Parts: sequence; C-alpha cells; structure tokens
Amino acid sequence: MNKYWNSEVNALPDKAQKPNIVKSSRLFGDYLIMLIAPALLAFFYYGERSLAVLGVSIGTAFFCDVLASLLLKKPFYLKDLSGIYAASAIALMMPAGIPLYIPAFASAFAVLAVKTPFGSSRTPFSPAAAGFAFAALCFKEEIFIYTENTASKLMGSNSVGSILLSGNAIHLDAVNVIDLIGGNVAGPMGTGCILLMLGCCAYLFVRRKRALLATAGFVAACAVFAAVLPRVNASAVTSVVLELSAGSLMFAGVFLVTEPSTLPKKSINRIVYGAVCGIACMGMRYIGVFEEPVCFAVLLANGFRPVIDSLLKRIPDKKRLPQERGLR
Repeated sequence: MNKYWNSEVNALPDKAQKPNIVKSSRLFGDYLIMLIAPALLAFFYYGERSLAVLGVSIGTAFFCDVLASLLLKKPFYLKDLSGIYAASAIALMMPAGIPLYIPAFASAFAVLAVKTPFGSSRTPFSPAAAGFAFAALCFKEEIFIYTENTASKLMGSNSVGSILLSGNAIHLDAVNVIDLIGGNVAGPMGTGCILLMLGCCAYLFVRRKRALLATAGFVAACAVFAAVLPRVNASAVTSVVLELSAGSLMFAGVFLVTEPSTLPKKSINRIVYGAVCGIACMGMRYIGVFEEPVCFAVLLANGFRPVIDSLLKRIPDKKRLPQERGLR
C-alpha cells in the first residue's frame, strides 16, 4: 500500500491503537477549544438556530462513530475527538438557516466515508472538508443561501462571496471594513470574523506553532493571487480584503489546512502545501461554479501532499517540536 496513504492505525491491534487515540485527543482537543470562539460568534448572530445546526451535526457524528465501532467490532473511544471536531467545523461553515438534515448528512459522510476507513490519526483527507464538499455537491442551492437574520448585515443577504462571484465590488471605508473583519456579513454562521481567526492563530502558535507554516503559505498565496488577479474592478488592497473576508477562507486556513493527519512533516513542505491549497482555492474561485470552493481546494491539496513530500524529500528539516512528535 502507498506509504503516504495507509490505514495502519486501523490495522493495529486494539491495544496498540490506544496511544494514537490519546495523542489524537490532545490535538483535536486544542482544535475544539479554538472552535468555541466561532461557535459563540454564531450564537451571538443567529441565536438558538446556530445551536440546533451544531447539535444535529455533532450528534450525527457521535452516532456514526458508535455505529461504525459496533459494525466493525472495534472498541469505541470517547477520547477520540476527531469526529466531534469535524462535525463542529462542518456546522460552522454552513448557513444558520440550512435544513438540519444537510449538516447531518455531511457529518455522516465525514465519519463513515472518510474517518472510519483510515482512522482518525492517519486519514489522508480532511473529514470536515470532505463532508462539506460532498454536501455542497448534493445540496448546492441550500449550502450557499444566507437568509437567516440578515436585516442588520452589511449588504443584507448578499454574501461577500456572491458579490465577488458576480464581479461587483464595494467601496471600503472604516465602517464596512469593521463589519467585514468582525463577521457582520451574510455568510457561513461561524467563519466570517477575521479577528477571531487571528485569535485562534495566536492559540495555535502557542500549542502547535509549526502548523501555522501551512496557514502562512495558504494566506500568502491567496493574498498574492487576489492582488495580482483581482476578480473585481477595484484596487489590489480592496481585492485582498474582500477575498480574505469572503466565505470560509480564513477559517479553512486556520483549521482545515492545519489538520494534523494531513500535514506534511517538514517545515518547507508545510509552507508549499499551504501555498498549493491557496492557489487551488483562488483558481477555483475564479473559474468554478461554487461561491466558496475552499473545501475542494483542501481535498486537492490533501491528495497532492505525497507529491510535495516526494519533490522536497532531499531538503533537510529542523528537529520537530516535542509536542508534535508522534502525530503531525
């Protein structure tokens, strides 16, 4: 089997899997802590509806984890938080008014089709990205409709992504820039606040600073792409601000791009990996039909990771940080 894509954790005896589960729980525990802030933002803007979307998504993931363990006759570990994390991320990338069966469907796909076959700590693809992407393919109309509680939003029910997709632009001033970076725009219920994403980056810097190399490569590639090839008739600065504020781009850069099971080991590889994801995301925004294709870009970068490792294998890497040994 390909040395990069394997299910070696699932192939291990049950007792041998437990240390991997413990290490995984620490890492995904950090990600769940970071997700508290976007979840609170979603509750602030959308109230109980956001809790319903999160609850259905997380509940479905938990049920599917238990079901998979029963069907495969494997022990179920409560410490395995990867499914809960994926379900939470999926919910926060969706509109608050989405029919509840869609986040349930996405979380079930993430757990049963992506996480379970490989194991939480060795899956080559991001379960959260895969679940959202699959739901976007099946429910395109519902995924990108933002009509919940939009009366006070900048541009009403028009998201920044839809404005960019149509080739229009908005004039940036002190007021609407604050709305943009504060998340007061129509869009996914928990991903629009850039200030919160910067706070999550600060937490990640303390806990897993080398993971941010992928985020840096991703954001830099998106920003350069937006500045050089703007989709709207506006200045380079305006284009960069709008692109980075649109949809789930920054959220994906902090959470999905840095998922431990999909990250390359070497520092330079992580930067290149993030840049590949950023280029793919912006390219899909330019030529694709989806308002926000970042999850498809993440999956593409996941698949391209073995190529990056192979091309850069001769470049030496500094010693990894102690807290990142065992899992990436």
